Amino acid sequence: MDDPILTSYLNEFSKLQGLQGLKESDAFEYFSAYCVMLRDFSEHTELSDVVVAGGHDTAIDAIGIFLNDIPITTPNHVDEIASRQRIDADFCFIQSKTSRNLNSAEIGSFLQGVKEFFGDKFMPANEQIQDRRSLSEKVFSISVKFKSKPRLNIYYCYAGRFLNDATVTARVEAGNAELLSFGMFSEVNFNFVDSDRLQERYQEVNLRIEREIQMNEFASLPPIPGIRQSYIGVLPCTELVKLLTNSDGRLHKAIFNENVRDFLNRNPVNDEISATISSQEEQSKLAALNNGITIVAKGVNLVGKKFTLSDYQIVNGCQTSNIIFENRSKLLPTTSVPVKIIEVEDKDIINDIVRATNRQTEVKDEAFVVLSDFHKKLERFFLSIEDRPESKVVYERRKRQYADTAYTPQNIITLTSMTNAFVSCYIEDPVDANDYYGVLLKKYAARMYRDEHSMWPYLISAKILRGIEKLCVGGARKSLWKFRFIIALLVRRSFGTPPNLSNEIANKKYAEAALLKLNDPKVFLRIVMEAEALLAKAIEKQSAEFDKTNAHQDRRFVGTLKGMK
Repeated sequence: MDDPILTSYLNEFSKLQGLQGLKESDAFEYFSAYCVMLRDFSEHTELSDVVVAGGHDTAIDAIGIFLNDIPITTPNHVDEIASRQRIDADFCFIQSKTSRNLNSAEIGSFLQGVKEFFGDKFMPANEQIQDRRSLSEKVFSISVKFKSKPRLNIYYCYAGRFLNDATVTARVEAGNAELLSFGMFSEVNFNFVDSDRLQERYQEVNLRIEREIQMNEFASLPPIPGIRQSYIGVLPCTELVKLLTNSDGRLHKAIFNENVRDFLNRNPVNDEISATISSQEEQSKLAALNNGITIVAKGVNLVGKKFTLSDYQIVNGCQTSNIIFENRSKLLPTTSVPVKIIEVEDKDIINDIVRATNRQTEVKDEAFVVLSDFHKKLERFFLSIEDRPESKVVYERRKRQYADTAYTPQNIITLTSMTNAFVSCYIEDPVDANDYYGVLLKKYAARMYRDEHSMWPYLISAKILRGIEKLCVGGARKSLWKFRFIIALLVRRSFGTPPNLSNEIANKKYAEAALLKLNDPKVFLRIVMEAEALLAKAIEKQSAEFDKTNAHQDRRFVGTLKGMK
């Protein structure tokens, strides 16, 4: 790749994600998916779930399907979301090239691959493409739940600089028109993401952002332990929109990733906010009627009445912010909203701010789980365990908690992955482990994250799943990734029957023996390969009608597998 700046971004990304062993072009496929999907759709996107590049990839490098901004990987995900609320659906397709130049023939092949995804098939397709096609069919099967037809988002990422080329533009316009003629989409958006835009996106995903706003009416709050400085005031909504807008003029979703209301459905309170903003007569009342927005920033610099905020997030007021952004064309210069701006010294205080400022309307139970004493203890316990840097696991209770530390994504386990790991390894339900973590927290509330539980089983679960996922980095073992929850259970079972979760002494003894194997790369790989062999043997024993592709979701099959040795 000729661009030295973009190369430096790619190198940093590859190091953090453990992709140094990949060819530059292969790593760039993951980098492009990261810059597109984590910024525009969902920070919960697992790159190994969306990158489909390889033989017979129909000129598509990555595919993401999102329902209400939640990444979908199984039919059960679709059913679960459809059972709770009406659906906004997005399909995302990415092609990435390390070349500086656009090639209209390659763009044409990419568009053909997208057309064949939804229409008549001509090119051979690999297993990953076929899986996504089946998942797409599942999504359209519940179209009665759509708020509107899905949006089709197509991205061509490359290392050059975009210039309007008549031939390329004509090819794209023809492809868009043909896809719209399918009658399946409310809109089709083709985006060229060149080197400059990739760099901007990478910074935005990692919240390396800075914005200046002007707030004429504000007051400084008294000194507060753990807070460097804080202000309360009334911010013009037009200034708030500056904070909410990304480099493409769209809503900057990443700034809400601390916010516990991110998946909250529309409710009467939100409808009232929208009605207030939609009326020019009522807009002036917004500052009095609304509870306001809380912004936490890594840096706050005040000069006169201008605030420069760096690496900021909105931790309360997600719905208000979204509605203001949706109605930004209707805003009057005098329309304002109450705002708190906080620069924190002690990052742990962010959790207190989240809990204190998100009590006004219904919030999902899972939103506050990580704020409990158990999860605080779990975080401290993981940090206290001495381990080699490459195999250390830390528990992230707050997004980007370890952003300025030596820990990389390979060391970090989130609430989502911790829940998946524990459901697989100790509750022994690897089929359920594929579900949305909020569903699992509710379903197994009486069986995990209990105050009386030892911390050791959670550490073992995390180490097993993270170890398996490291073996899958860069698409090295795509079949292992799909079956990772089953393999995780088989690995844990290889250590013997676990003690009662409340028996601290017995669990520590069990864990210490297991860790000797988990921390030895050769031994761990051998155990994983033995589990893979057991899985392959079980699949071979099934009838010719058995669906091997979806074996990881087949409860009957998993039940028989658990009885094998």
